[in-house]
Parts: sequence; structure tokens; C-alpha cells
Amino acid sequence: MKDKKRIKKTAGKVIHGLTPEERFKEIHGMSIEEWNAKLEEKFIAKTGMTFDEWYVNQVKSSPPIEFLKKRNDTVTEDDVKLVEDLQMLGLKDDVINVLLDYAALVSRIGLVHPLVREMGEHWHEKKILTVEKAIVFVREEQKKYKKPEIE
Repeated sequence: MKDKKRIKKTAGKVIHGLTPEERFKEIHGMSIEEWNAKLEEKFIAKTGMTFDEWYVNQVKSSPPIEFLKKRNDTVTEDDVKLVEDLQMLGLKDDVINVLLDYAALVSRIGLVHPLVREMGEHWHEKKILTVEKAIVFVREEQKKYKKPEIE
């Protein structure tokens, strides 16, 4: 249904924007930042908290196995072993949940266990031991890969 709305909105129009941001504004009549602010307002009205507050609550309130079940419906023995390995590194359950979420987002084919273990080791070395630090780290990593550097 959302695709139909998008197609209806742009049907018969020529979009002139050169960048994704310009095209978004041309189609929706507002910037991506304004769009996100509007979504945040709706989310706050619905839940009584910001998206970040809600997310922190989600990762703190579920053990990693339950968190994986919510995301994937099934959890394998290898998934359990992966979580145990991450716990053995010294990562807390809530940080492991952020790591698992980020790894699933980055790897479009699912959790690649050796990669997740390596990421967990990297997080431990960088002393990413709280949810807040994990979220900041993930956002900074996403920024690195979102915008190509011009040299």
C-alpha cells in the first residue's frame, strides 16, 4: 500500500533533484530532517517516549536469546553459542543486543557468527560497555559508511 501511495504521488512528474535529499524534498514537500521530526512526534504521542528511549528500554529489558527470538522467531544452537561467547568477552546483555541488532542491519544476509564475534572483540577492546556508548558507536559507524569522503 505504501508503494502505491509513493507511485501515486510521483506519477506523471519529472523529479529534478540531483541528490537524494533534493528528490525527497521535491516529492514530500519537506526535508528528511523535518520528516523524521514529524515521525518522532507521532511516536512520542503514541508511546510517551522518544524512539531512542523506547529502543534502550527494549534492549535493556530482554536477554539476548529472547531479543533474537523477537527479531528472528527462531534461535539456533549456534546463536546460543555466539551469545555465550560474547558474554565470555565481558559484554553485558544489553550491549550484546545492540551488537546483534547492528550486525543484522549491516549484514543483509543475517548474523554471520564469525563477523559478530570479531565485532564483539572490537567493541570490548574499545571499551563499549554500555548501551549508550554502543548506540553512539553504531551511529558514528553508520555515518562513516553513509557519506563517501572526498579527498
